[in-house]
Amino acid sequence: MRKKTNTDQARTRQRTDSMLHALGDVAGTVDWLAAHRACSVREVLPALVMRLDRLAQADLAPEVRLELVRLYKRPVLKVCAALPDPDPRLAQGGLDKAAGLTSEQRLDRLMCINLSKLFQELDRKRYRCAAATEENRHWVLRNLFKFHRRQIRYAWLAGRACPPNTWQDLHDLFVYLVIRGNVQLDAGVRVDLFDDGFDAETEYKRLLLLGYAAQRRVTGQAALDLLPHLSEGARKTRLSDPAAHLGLLNLWLVEVSYDRPMRVNDASLREGFRGWVFLPAQDFVRIVDQATCRKRSRRVA
Repeated sequence: MRKKTNTDQARTRQRTDSMLHALGDVAGTVDWLAAHRACSVREVLPALVMRLDRLAQADLAPEVRLELVRLYKRPVLKVCAALPDPDPRLAQGGLDKAAGLTSEQRLDRLMCINLSKLFQELDRKRYRCAAATEENRHWVLRNLFKFHRRQIRYAWLAGRACPPNTWQDLHDLFVYLVIRGNVQLDAGVRVDLFDDGFDAETEYKRLLLLGYAAQRRVTGQAALDLLPHLSEGARKTRLSDPAAHLGLLNLWLVEVSYDRPMRVNDASLREGFRGWVFLPAQDFVRIVDQATCRKRSRRVA
């Protein structure tokens, strides 16, 4: 094999620098994606990771970032669809490595980072930026929850950790929406924020239920069987003010200053904290209890 010369390395750097320099060029990105449409996942994946990573660091106008994130969404999902799905019935989820981030986790995480940055920019400039319409903010927020869900679901089914800061970023987003008044917990009257029925509180509780199932160590076929119950379980799950539960034992605490879904408090709750008491839907809890009981029974046998 011919050893790379300094000239070869310089050419490689020049091609890479040229590719990254065009990150803010919407038309150039359209051409780049079109040119790579017929390429293999092995060829596209590293370049896509590199572009998304640099996009998150680039200083761009919100309308440009919005167009670019829209353009990248479909290719990212197509590449992820071509990668192996985790199977909780297999060791290590059926994946080659038990540790480290997989390619799919990297892509989903980078999409979350870019969407989060875009949402902050649109919200901060909502009265000074033509792109900061309710329709665009809705699209970004809906997809931000979608890619968070992809990260958390993948990690649970694969039996591995979420990328660092996944849960912290999700908590921060939800707290921000509560402060902004986009979410009103325990409100007597519920009104969908958007016409398509998207509800940030329900989405957040759906992800907390995934975290709850992971904490309860629901794995194997039971994990797959639990997935269809998430939507109904999220609608019936509650997040409650800690002050209403002082003195009670074995509460599930969602502490929003920590990069984790929740923890069970074995002692009695003695004081409030920044977050909520998590009260999962009883039907969902029964399904989880049955799954964990079957698991314990198989171990005893």
